[in-house]
Amino acid sequence: MFKAKPHLTENVVLHIHGGGFIGMSSYSHQIYTRKWANELNLPIFSVDYRKAPEFPYPMALDDCLEAYLWLVYVFPQLFAGTVKKIVVVGDSAGGNLVAALTNLLIKLGLRKPDAIYLVYPALNLDDKTFTPSLLYTLDDYILPHTYLKLCAKAYCQGYRNPNDYFLSPIATPK
Repeated sequence: MFKAKPHLTENVVLHIHGGGFIGMSSYSHQIYTRKWANELNLPIFSVDYRKAPEFPYPMALDDCLEAYLWLVYVFPQLFAGTVKKIVVVGDSAGGNLVAALTNLLIKLGLRKPDAIYLVYPALNLDDKTFTPSLLYTLDDYILPHTYLKLCAKAYCQGYRNPNDYFLSPIATPK
């Protein structure tokens, strides 16, 4: 069995990719995750969660929880190490999933990440509220408002609960 160097298992990064809940993958984000792994000398685990519309909310969140729990409970046994710090990072839809995952871990009373990094996260999926960032997308040529709405619609599949802070982490109670 392969034995990792002990220092390589002390700190790990769990990466959750963006893609509007409907596209992209760990492979599409390797342009920077490989660089992080090499420069930080840390293992980077990237989650390939199930995507909408075939797999709507909360399936992607379930996949992220499963990956996180594997990292906490199985990874140290496989590599004979101790995971001291876990950093969870995500961009766009991945940022939503990082925030939702953190909320879920807190609610379940499980080990929380030592740090989270949200990069332009999609924190509000309630189609009845508007934020300044959503208004900016009205004339955005790269990620237009209509495309973002289609992504949210595919992920939510008609589910509406503006207080569900696992779907819209912006609604997290204080």
